Amino acid sequence: MLLLKITLCIRQICWGMLVDFIGKNIRFLGFGLAMAFFSSFGQTYFIGVFREPIAAAYQLSNSEFGLYYLIITIGSAVGLNRLGHIIDRVPLRPYSLVLILASAFACAAVGLAGHFWLLMISLLCVRLIGQGLLTHAAMTSMSRYYDTRRGFAVALAGLGFPLGQALLPPLAVVLMTTMAWQQVWLMFAGGIALLAVPIVFWLLRGHEVRHAKWIEQEKHAETAVQANSSGQLQQHKRRRDVLRDVQFYFMLPVLVSGPFWITGVFFFASDIAAYKAFSVVDYTGFYGFYGLGSVAAPFVGGYLVDRFGGTRLMALYAPIFALGLAAVLTDFGAWSIIAFMVFLGFGAGVSLPINNAVWAEMYGTKYLGEIKSLATSLVVLSTALAPYIIGTLLDAGVALASILWAGVIYCSLAGLALFLQQTQSGPGAP
Repeated sequence: MLLLKITLCIRQICWGMLVDFIGKNIRFLGFGLAMAFFSSFGQTYFIGVFREPIAAAYQLSNSEFGLYYLIITIGSAVGLNRLGHIIDRVPLRPYSLVLILASAFACAAVGLAGHFWLLMISLLCVRLIGQGLLTHAAMTSMSRYYDTRRGFAVALAGLGFPLGQALLPPLAVVLMTTMAWQQVWLMFAGGIALLAVPIVFWLLRGHEVRHAKWIEQEKHAETAVQANSSGQLQQHKRRRDVLRDVQFYFMLPVLVSGPFWITGVFFFASDIAAYKAFSVVDYTGFYGFYGLGSVAAPFVGGYLVDRFGGTRLMALYAPIFALGLAAVLTDFGAWSIIAFMVFLGFGAGVSLPINNAVWAEMYGTKYLGEIKSLATSLVVLSTALAPYIIGTLLDAGVALASILWAGVIYCSLAGLALFLQQTQSGPGAP
């Protein structure tokens, strides 16, 4: 029945409603998009284009670089988990401006680092600020200040990720044809300081009014809960409450399913290309189908979140990744790769509004920063483990097809387990 309702709702998506929502909130939505875009400097897809020159400069093998990158990413996940709560306590404008300036300094440090360990520390800072705190700020802000249109807000801000992926890595590659890789990092650092700071400052003009309204709404919500004599609801929960919630541990395997397997299949693109008997150049030509799904799906997911809530939908997207992994295992040549990319892109896109709405729905918005930092740090940790675990299995002689089939089974069981748990207790049950 839920799937039937979802199908009917997809047909009812109205672009007029979306345009009206954007028109009324364009500046703050632009802030979310900008923060997502500028997070690209700490994302794997950007740092990855510097892998070969960095490895050559410091004489690192692929396995050595992968190990150091694993350590760096785990460090950034721990840092995010410790620092993510700050957004709950500091005004958004100074907080965001400090992050932008810190990102510029971190990029400059990468370009200026001479000693190997200084480079590793600089890359750790870039990862922590970019993939960690800037992403965290973008998604937490959209989830906190929007209620009835939370899904659409997250989807629109999330367009900053594919936009950054499409523009910044190719630009870096072009720049490296005319200058050293260190100079490229310095150029981007200057660009962040000169462009991002005034952009973010302007986009957050008038935010104090929005924040004051949110505080007033939260006071009314707390009053309503206190007036409820049954005392069954706790409107705003802390991280410690989340860690005591059984449903969180059913949600966790679903939460990390997409980031883990997407990171893994893109990191080992050459192995998948060889498995499908394609050259790497031809294989990467199919990446556009992934981008197509990841751009379009958030709007579908956002509308469904606004209609049904993220908690009820969370169990449904892990099987989408299972379908994608299963598709690439079929013998339909190019069509299997197209299906593979479309399913992965759609799963990544639709999970964005769902994942960012579910925490506010289940645990309230007052301490959303510290709760989302916990979830985001676990996602970052899964992206760090994926290349290491899959690489170790491949080095041990495990067939790629067997690894992908394990992914199919994992994603299917993760979604099924959460669905059954929600069916028994009700989604969002304490």
